Parts: sequence; structure tokens; C-alpha cells
Amino acid sequence: MDVTTTLIISTLIILVSAALHLYGAYKERKWLFYVFKPITTLAIAALCWHLAPTLSDYVWLILLGLLLSTLGDIFLMLPKDRFIPGLLSFLVAHVAYIIAFSMQLDLTYTWALIMPLILVAMLYLTILWPSLAAMKAPVFVYMSIIVIMAWISGERYFSLNSSTSLYAFIGAIVFLFSDATLAFDRFKKQFHSAYGVIIVSYYLAQYFIALSVI
Repeated sequence: MDVTTTLIISTLIILVSAALHLYGAYKERKWLFYVFKPITTLAIAALCWHLAPTLSDYVWLILLGLLLSTLGDIFLMLPKDRFIPGLLSFLVAHVAYIIAFSMQLDLTYTWALIMPLILVAMLYLTILWPSLAAMKAPVFVYMSIIVIMAWISGERYFSLNSSTSLYAFIGAIVFLFSDATLAFDRFKKQFHSAYGVIIVSYYLAQYFIALSVI
């Protein structure tokens, strides 16, 4: 099967799986909710595997990040709150992505990228801080790691200027948005459409990161 056909079929499977998960979430069809959340992330991991021309260290790290994310998905959707294990799973996934994005990269410091990321993160953390209670330290560490991930992916794109590095950069920025929405909904103010925004942006982020192996 050629790359285009693989991409089209896999994308359709991912879209259907994600739609079934969201339908289960909003219509309280619990079996759809529980089954299709991890299946969607695993489908993205399968796409990553099939798209990769060779199983390089970069590909293995991206796959590791996707599998750790699947574990995080499972922790976060359990009936009894497993937020800390879920947070830890995603944190390690982001570390895997950071290592991948850093490979074969002469790290530079593009302040036009770094400063907006830092300023937005600080502003957002300031908004959330009074509501975080005992979660201040975990959220600060997690936010720092995902901001670093977004920064490194940006530096990789500026250095390589390739479509694959652009996919990774887009994925990292969308991931940042998804997690920011999740944090706002969990710690600051809940809103009905939050889960839809979170999950759509989350799957989109992982999808673009998976495409970076092409």
C-alpha cells in the first residue's frame, strides 16, 4: 500500500474512532467513551509506524510518546480520578518528543519564539495559580516541559525548514493549546464544550506529530 493510500485510510479510521469517542462522551455511552479513546491514539501510533520509511531512533521516540500518551488517556478516563499518573504519563511522553525533536539539531535560541511562549505560559499560570491548591508544583513542572517541547519543535522547524519539521511544530503548538484548555476546564472554570475542544485538539496534535516521521 502506498503512502497516500495509507494516509487516507488511516485518517478516516482515526476520524471515525475519535467521533465515536466524542459521541460516547456527550451521549453518555460509556462503552464507546472507554473503548475509542485509547483506540484513537493507538490508531495514530499505527499510522506513525506505517508512514515511517525506516524505524530510526526518531521514529521509536515518537512511537514511545504516542504509547505513553495512550497510557495517559487511560488514566485520565478512569472513573476514579488518576490525574497525577495521567499527568506523569504525558510528561514522560513530552520528554520523549523533546529528545526526538532535539536529534541532529544544532540548538539555537530564537527569542522571537522563546519569549512569546514564556510570556503566554506565565500569564496563563498566573490565571490558574489561585485555583491550583496542592497541584501548583505538578502543573508548573508539566507546563514547563510542554513549553520546552513547543520551543524545541520550533527550533527544529527553523533549522530544517522541512514539511516534516513543520508538522511536528504544528503538533506541539496544538498540544499546548489542548493542555491549556484542559487545565482551564479542570482548575478554573468548567464549560460544556471543553471536552470536545480538548479531545479534538489533542488528537490533531498527535496526528501532526505522527506525520513528522514521513
